[in-house]
Amino acid sequence: MLCRGVCAVRDVSTDQLASPRSDASVPAALGAGARLRVVHLEGFEEPVVLKDDERAAYRQRFATLFVDEERTRRGGLGSVAWACNAWGETYAVKTMIEPAYGEQEEDDARHLRREQACAAFRAEYDAHRALNGFKGFPRLYGYGLIDGAPAMLMEWIEGVTLEQVRDELAVDDASRLAPLTAARIGRDLFEVLGRLELVGDGFVHRDISPANIMVRTAHRSLRKQNEEGSFEICLIDFGSAAALAPARAGSFTRAARVVRHATAAYAPPEMLSDDLPHLERLRASAAIDVYAAASVLFELVDGHTPFDLDADDLSGASPYRVKVDTAPRRLVSAHEADADMASLLVREPDVAVAAGRVARDLALDPDAVELRRALMLVDNQLTELVTPCLASAQAKRPRAQAVHDGLESFCANYVVNIERALTGERLLPCTDRASWFASTSPYAINRLVFTMGRAASYAVLVAVALITALVLDGASAAWEMGPFAWEGHLSFPVVAALLIAPAVSGAWAARDDAGTLRGFIHGSVALALAALVVLTAAGPLTLGASSQAGGALVAVFAACAAGWCPLVLDYAMTVVPALIAEARRALPAGERGAVGVAGGASAIAESSAERLASGSSDTAGDCETKAVRDEVPSGDVNLAAWADDQEKGDAGDGTSDLT
Repeated sequence: MLCRGVCAVRDVSTDQLASPRSDASVPAALGAGARLRVVHLEGFEEPVVLKDDERAAYRQRFATLFVDEERTRRGGLGSVAWACNAWGETYAVKTMIEPAYGEQEEDDARHLRREQACAAFRAEYDAHRALNGFKGFPRLYGYGLIDGAPAMLMEWIEGVTLEQVRDELAVDDASRLAPLTAARIGRDLFEVLGRLELVGDGFVHRDISPANIMVRTAHRSLRKQNEEGSFEICLIDFGSAAALAPARAGSFTRAARVVRHATAAYAPPEMLSDDLPHLERLRASAAIDVYAAASVLFELVDGHTPFDLDADDLSGASPYRVKVDTAPRRLVSAHEADADMASLLVREPDVAVAAGRVARDLALDPDAVELRRALMLVDNQLTELVTPCLASAQAKRPRAQAVHDGLESFCANYVVNIERALTGERLLPCTDRASWFASTSPYAINRLVFTMGRAASYAVLVAVALITALVLDGASAAWEMGPFAWEGHLSFPVVAALLIAPAVSGAWAARDDAGTLRGFIHGSVALALAALVVLTAAGPLTLGASSQAGGALVAVFAACAAGWCPLVLDYAMTVVPALIAEARRALPAGERGAVGVAGGASAIAESSAERLASGSSDTAGDCETKAVRDEVPSGDVNLAAWADDQEKGDAGDGTSDLT
């Protein structure tokens, strides 16, 4: 499809926009004398079906646009510019960037490349249109041509990218965020990714990176969202997006390979090589976004991406080989890397308050070894949630919803777990399959136990159903309920289906939340309701022999028990190892009340202490202190008194920037 068409374009200043129909605030915001380009969208089409009268009014809003090309950035397949209409409504206009042609390139080759670029740009619009109206994605207004080039009209997002978030909320010189802040951003990001799977057959973004993730700030500032612990995440740039259904994803995948690649630092291996078998199927998987989002979260916590693609010892190795042949770097949070705990805590009022409650009894200072060690223990839960997502094999990565649930649990328990770690109690676990059922987990043996137990349960279920159906096949029976009555012979398929129905109902209800409390409850309730329906329907049934009736009742209970066992195993094999792990993770009892204890430190704490003693960390040692770093209390400040000030909102200059 060759794009064609023209539009009228001329320059105008903001002074000329003053009219009874215009919003003077828009020119004022741009500054007097700012140059705007007037554009008219040709061949405009709406993203939704409208009635004729509604369509005319809708198109009138976008008939003439004033584009500020000074506020333009590259956005994958096109360039995105700020625009407004005569009523002062603001939009983002994304125009396709023409392919770069070679001087010796034939006309036919140029024609083909432009057709491919137009098709890919249109596919981006179609993918965006499918997501239109969902929270977490820019609103889409229409599609047309500007000066012959395809263009789409979208919502202008007032906000900052995650790249800018790191600069503003960083707590150390390596641009690390506080682990709790990073986890909250990750939680809200994975929630948006979960919505992608709910649209039609599902979509995958395929280019998740800090540049393509924005935090809206139109209603709440970034600082306010950080204080409240929730972020308005918005995904942008759908130039690489594709449907999860392979039949729909194939053609666009081939087109996108010509013009678009994912960001290597965050992309999974399957997006970094064109020579893999079953490539189209691999690139139509939600596991791509799980890997990339986990890489983004890793960087927010650690300050670096999981793999150093530019390392000297990896010179010559392709990004694909690096991510397949090497393990990701160890995640190091600010609590482990930074020598000045006081400067960190002043930026983490939640942590300071939690530690201060315990410090009243332990008389801890902000730089006490026990405090650092406790924070590292809690932060390690986040490492265990992120690591499985970085598996090179798609099948080993958890689903986005599972990661969201784990991060939600981590955030909800974070403050309480700090107190528990300081007092030597086991931590509350992030009971989620992302931690305990990935092959990289030390508790992978539990997955084997679960698999064998589930297989045995299903074997019992099938045996009970088949044997009972065989015994009752052809048996005389009569059924009567009110005005309804039936008399005849039972059949093998009907008996087997009735016995299996409760188990199937429970498994279906828990299918999306396996390994979680919610999934266990949903599955159990569905199984119980189905069993109740079967028993209610079979209650008035009269069989020829009383022994057959008693045996049938026993078979129903046996089938329900066998169907419930997988639900119990699924949940138990998630929670039990988590409880064991957290019991082992707790600080030794002998270290609970002492300050500055040198002996009995764990290996991870010893390595941290060595770095601190040598004045080095995992980040570049020659980083200068950022200008935004506030004055912080000295190390001999009593943490309990400091926490009291935090709770009262009287923490001094160190916390003023957080409120």
